[in-house]
Amino acid sequence: MKVSRLGYLSFTSADLPGWRRFGTGVIGAMDVPGTEGDVRLKIDEHPFRIRVEADDADRLSGIGWELASRADHDALYERLNGLGLKLRDGDAAGAAKRCVADYFATEDPAGNTIEFYCERTGCGDPFRSPAGVRGFVTGEMGLGHVVVPAAGALEETHGFYRSALGFGASDDLTIALPIDGVPPMRVLFMHADNPRHHSLALFSQPSPTGIVHLMLELEDIDEVGRCLDRVGAHGLGLMATLGRHCNDNMLSFYVNGPAGVAVEIGCEGLQLDWTRFEPTVSSVADHWGHAYRQLADGP
Repeated sequence: MKVSRLGYLSFTSADLPGWRRFGTGVIGAMDVPGTEGDVRLKIDEHPFRIRVEADDADRLSGIGWELASRADHDALYERLNGLGLKLRDGDAAGAAKRCVADYFATEDPAGNTIEFYCERTGCGDPFRSPAGVRGFVTGEMGLGHVVVPAAGALEETHGFYRSALGFGASDDLTIALPIDGVPPMRVLFMHADNPRHHSLALFSQPSPTGIVHLMLELEDIDEVGRCLDRVGAHGLGLMATLGRHCNDNMLSFYVNGPAGVAVEIGCEGLQLDWTRFEPTVSSVADHWGHAYRQLADGP
């Protein structure tokens, strides 16, 4: 029993209109009306992949992980319950908000809220991008990936995802800072039970929004370029310009999204056969703040 894929991300925000403009006008997601005034962004056949509820605090409020079957869902519940975790059973109202048959939730050792389900409901209309995006790379690989903080509990949290949830190690990245006496940053990448290089990464530093970034993968560089044009047309700033990652080969850029949430938009991410893969160790000593190498260096 392993977690299959990243299913959805839930946020709270004081700027729902900003999320809606960013989601439809920049990302190219489809705005799906919610029942309580929330923002729901659809990028494929799922009812939505990103949900934002109104609140004074701007932060990631939940990470939805999908299990392959009811048997896997129930087995994971029993495993986590046996480990003594405080599990919260989802109610009917919460399931309806998430468009899942049912779910349960808990926190990882770093305090990140994680939720588990095995069936989405209410898929609604087919995906049609208001910005003309042909499609996102999802399917068996899920939404994309998410990077969350695990300051002060990096190794413990990494061990929890590996042993309790069945994630596999993908890469251990060190980012050296150009400041004397300041220790390097570290990012631990993990894959779920699908070919995407990583669905989750843990960052050694804190984040006020509870998220370091989320990644959405487009079909090719032409789509990435058009999205970069939309970023410019909306006057948004970049956290990192276009480049290729040194570990998963993703060709991408990072845009500063609503409430300071960074969103990576990329293509060409590695898809791997885990029976033939050995976890890697990477370093970025000459680029502060992001895990990029120049295009000429290759993966």
